[in-house]
Amino acid sequence: MSNDNLNIGDMLLEKGLIRKNVRMFAWDVIPECEAENCQVYHLCKYIKQGRCAVMVQYLKALYDCILGNYKNLDDVSLFKIGMQLIPLYVQLAKMQLVEMSVPSPIYETDKGAIVSHPIYREIRETLKTINMMWKDLEITIPFSDKPSLDDMSGNPDYYENMSKNNKPQKGVIR
Repeated sequence: MSNDNLNIGDMLLEKGLIRKNVRMFAWDVIPECEAENCQVYHLCKYIKQGRCAVMVQYLKALYDCILGNYKNLDDVSLFKIGMQLIPLYVQLAKMQLVEMSVPSPIYETDKGAIVSHPIYREIRETLKTINMMWKDLEITIPFSDKPSLDDMSGNPDYYENMSKNNKPQKGVIR
């Protein structure tokens, strides 16, 4: 599945057809590119018109990863991804753009304390929440072409068969 068919970054919840009779819905609104609203406008290497191209590319990579590796997700999982996980990644991308504008990761408060910039805490918290969402979805990484530990240790002919076939035995890492 290519994300070329998806309407990335617009206000429409329906993003498009991802496979026969299965549509993707997501909240992935991306703001327009405007110098006055972007802390890193002067650093941007993308075209500076329309939706923020950095965020569009970020989401394209995310959609490619999800839809390329998890082809048979059910409607509930797709809804959770689109309405909960994708918005977290949009939030993360926005915070990472802000982080680029921070002159130093630490600063001195008015009282003389040296502290970390709060954006770093927010980024870490968002990453933790994203990780919890992935666990909540109970989606495992698809390693269908890699051998399982049982195949390697429980099959005395495993390595001989592997060299004959010139490819690993099929299995799932647990």
